[in-house]
Amino acid sequence: MKKEHHLKNFDHLEVEKRIYNFWESNKLFASKPRSKKKKFSIIMPPPNVTGNLHIGHALNMTIQDILCRYWRMNGRDVLWQPGTDHAGIATQNIVEKNLLKNEKIKKNTLGKEKFILKVWEWKNKSGNNIINQIKRLGASPDWDNLKFTLDKDVSYAVNYVFVKLYKKGLIYKDRRLVNWDIKLQTAISDLEVELKELKGKFIYIKYFLENSNKFISVATTRPETLFGDSCIAVNPKDSRYRNFIGKKVKIPLTEKFITVLEDEYVDSSKGSGALKVTPAHDFNDFIIGKKLKVNFFSIFDKQGKFNENVPAKYRNIDRLKARSIIIEDLKKINCLQKTEDITHSVPHGDRSGSIIEPFITDQWFLDVKNLANEAVKKVKKKDTVFYPQNWTKLFFTWMKEIQPWCISRQIWWGHQLPVWYGPDNKIFVNEKKELAMLDAKKHYKKNVKLKAENDVLDTWFSSALWPLTTLGWPKKTLMFKKYFPTDVLVTGFDIIFFWVSRMMMQSVSFTKKVPFKKVYIHPLIRDKFGKKMSKSQGNVIDPIDLIDKYGADPLRLTLASLAAQGKDIKLSEDNVKLNRNFITKIWNSYKFLDLNKCTFNNSFNTEKLEIDVNIWIIKNIYALIESVDENIKKFRFNEAVKEIYTFTKNVYCDWYLEVIKVLINNANNNYKNIKELKECASYCFSIILKVSHPFIPFVSDEIYVSLMKNNIYLDQEKWPKKKIFKYKKATFEHVIFSMNLISKVRNIRGSLDVEPKNVMQLLLNDKVFNKISKKEMEMVINSLARVKIQRVEKYKKNLSSATKFIFHNNPCYILKDQKKVISKNIDKDFSFLKKELNIVEKEINRIEIKLNNKDFLDKAPIKIVDNAKYKINKYYKSKKKILNEMNLLTIKEKK
Repeated sequence: MKKEHHLKNFDHLEVEKRIYNFWESNKLFASKPRSKKKKFSIIMPPPNVTGNLHIGHALNMTIQDILCRYWRMNGRDVLWQPGTDHAGIATQNIVEKNLLKNEKIKKNTLGKEKFILKVWEWKNKSGNNIINQIKRLGASPDWDNLKFTLDKDVSYAVNYVFVKLYKKGLIYKDRRLVNWDIKLQTAISDLEVELKELKGKFIYIKYFLENSNKFISVATTRPETLFGDSCIAVNPKDSRYRNFIGKKVKIPLTEKFITVLEDEYVDSSKGSGALKVTPAHDFNDFIIGKKLKVNFFSIFDKQGKFNENVPAKYRNIDRLKARSIIIEDLKKINCLQKTEDITHSVPHGDRSGSIIEPFITDQWFLDVKNLANEAVKKVKKKDTVFYPQNWTKLFFTWMKEIQPWCISRQIWWGHQLPVWYGPDNKIFVNEKKELAMLDAKKHYKKNVKLKAENDVLDTWFSSALWPLTTLGWPKKTLMFKKYFPTDVLVTGFDIIFFWVSRMMMQSVSFTKKVPFKKVYIHPLIRDKFGKKMSKSQGNVIDPIDLIDKYGADPLRLTLASLAAQGKDIKLSEDNVKLNRNFITKIWNSYKFLDLNKCTFNNSFNTEKLEIDVNIWIIKNIYALIESVDENIKKFRFNEAVKEIYTFTKNVYCDWYLEVIKVLINNANNNYKNIKELKECASYCFSIILKVSHPFIPFVSDEIYVSLMKNNIYLDQEKWPKKKIFKYKKATFEHVIFSMNLISKVRNIRGSLDVEPKNVMQLLLNDKVFNKISKKEMEMVINSLARVKIQRVEKYKKNLSSATKFIFHNNPCYILKDQKKVISKNIDKDFSFLKKELNIVEKEINRIEIKLNNKDFLDKAPIKIVDNAKYKINKYYKSKKKILNEMNLLTIKEKK
């Protein structure tokens, strides 16, 4: 054994860069479509090229990587399909800002073609920044198959789908009310609208009856829309307005009259009970207006300013600035009844942050009702299963309420709609302009010029085809044949409707198959106080900062350890720091093994073990393999981490290594089987590295390659399998008995404030001593408990003043030496037992609350419920033992 050893400390920055370069250059993550291995395929939710890795990405990528590394080690041909999204609105917005800031040029001044070139230039320089950040996390996708949503083959597939859906009559153009983003100058979908709670006012406006002093009062938060009123609606059951129905009222500030109509939709209890109907500027009013067959007309232009349909005084004024002007003018003509302060939800664009204006424009729509129904059928048949399962219900609810999808956007960056217009504006839809021109020639009987549609497709349209297009579809490629449908999708709940449902609809429509068999919905990450992270609150955690400071492995381990199904994650830097300490403990264990020349032996046979503690650790490590295996398959990543952490720290490091350290150090004193000890220690450590590799790939590979000395990386290794090996139950129990005795003595030493250097005498009768079994465990107890065991057939009467404790229902005594007694105060013993009793009773109370909870019994898996029952019975037994010990001490005190 070496007397001195200087194994370097773990430098995560150096190790991560070096190891990742090796992984990538040696193509350890490459899929092998021609391989006969069973596949495991998963698609990466494509991050926007505008983005930086945020903590939500880090969680998502970590979970996907855990699955990929696990299945790779289980012999699967793994395809983790990576890619990025062009993110139409977001990317155009950032390039437009940069252009104005750096070159003082506006987008429209530059022109469409030159601007698109600028966007591509930006994408090639900065757009793939997030890919490098994903690599920093240790993710293992097949980078040779990297896709982008504007790749040529993806564009071909997008046009192919558009044309097919158009020819089926599912895609159509219509003049309808949409969410119009004033700042970005484009329509956006309902899902891109964010409702913000703002302080506002209810403005009560008087609408006077024609040729009368009587009026009907209408409450509105948007008085500026009164110029677009088409009627006043009241509930026919509202007695207040029964005499108004059918009569005309004057729109204030105008010479225009509108009719009071009845409609049961109107809520009589809200506001004044009367509703001004402005169909061109409110979604609910749009529905009522169509139902009542009133005229529609817009009063704002695309910039949100009043147009020619309002009195001349207000034209070209911004709608929001006009509000205060109109309120003042209503006062002047006695048409303002009153105002009320309120807090209400105001729609904002999630990208621009500007207030959204309902606006009537010509847009392209996709009727998804039938597509949604077919997708729902597949989920009901469990072709796709959601984890946690409660998301299934929400999926069904959203799909049931689905509306036509506005798929056109008025921006320049994106997939151009494969649509052309003839001289008379007749629409021609085809995959290529040349084909559209042939269609036009057939129609017009001559060659004509076609005008291309200016709109581009909503980014989510191409993203909805991601599981198909990344594998080369609509061509029947080798990749598509092998890897479709994919096995798992890992994503956040916020895009179930945005993305998950749309991928399912398109996939089922075009392939009759679901795009993925399982959908794991990961939790939302909040700060340590449970608050949502936001820049404005200053509580955003940057994953790259944490990686720089602590390393990728501690961050990954932290995220996985907190990812309990159905619960939000409360994350703090302290969590990561604690897990960095755990990584250090693993590294120090390696240093110990290396120092003591515990080299790995491929021929190590667990069936021929002779040392009790080795039998004990092997049984425990096989239980670890089984548990981690099951938890990963069931997406219980937090439970898997808990098992790895508990075994590695509490079992392997804190117990096993401490035990073998004693045995190795005393190898010359009647202890010969040093070879088995070292090989078993190394064997168990190699399994720890294997089962923890999906979670902490850098440190596990760095150690494993050094430990094995064969340049084999863990992604190239097989996942460890539990083996059946025979052992005597008594052998296993002897080790547990000895360890419990050490813990008991250590606790007593602590309660008696005995200095660590003091060696105490431990008096054990035959009944206790015989359960220690072998000389090696006696040696371990003496060393780790800082005692000298003395075997006695019968305790002497003069020990009544020594410290007595009950262990396994047997009395035991502790002496500092034969002459001097440590303690004569029995209260200390009693106090120590009382502390133990409080801990046990707290656990009993905690589990009883669970078992008395009907929801827990109904919803929790049977195994979890059974485990809780097992634990509570165990704690009841412990409580009984402690009470017995306390009773014995009480009897002694009375004597």
